[in-house]
Amino acid sequence: GCFEQTSSTTYPNVMILRYLLGNEKAAPRLALRARRYVAKGYQRLVTFEVKGGGFSLFGSSPADKALTAYGLHEFLDMAQVHPVDPALLVRTRRFLTRSQRSDGSWDPAPSYFFSSNTDRADRVRVTAYVAWALQRAGGHDRAVKRALAWLTPQLGGVRDPYSLGLVAALLLVGACGDDGG
Repeated sequence: GCFEQTSSTTYPNVMILRYLLGNEKAAPRLALRARRYVAKGYQRLVTFEVKGGGFSLFGSSPADKALTAYGLHEFLDMAQVHPVDPALLVRTRRFLTRSQRSDGSWDPAPSYFFSSNTDRADRVRVTAYVAWALQRAGGHDRAVKRALAWLTPQLGGVRDPYSLGLVAALLLVGACGDDGG
């Protein structure tokens, strides 16, 4: 399958393994099975990295910013239970920060996730999601602050609850210092 399908089977195993290990409830056989699924998923996910950084559904250019941000969230959570190449995280964060527009936003690419007629709500959604991923990854305060400076005046016209929820998550993670995971 593609990046999305691989994530759909891998990410739940990451979350289950985090829970089992964090609550010391891991039956050895169950934890071993989850570890195998996570390892297999990780090996598959890295094949979708696009040259120059970022991820796409099938590993071919161009990389999708929203999908890359999702991957960053996934790899950050995965790193708590499985070895994740630190250089992969660096490349992923670098791709996202380099693709930020001068006004602080990120453009949604016409792709599987967004219509070909991207509008302001799409840009708000992608900007909030990418900034949240970078905030969780740490060390990207400038990019996150620029995103917040762009997002704040946009919110009055946004009616999409998902976009507003993403901005709220971004603000809450920043205010609480939580990793959001």
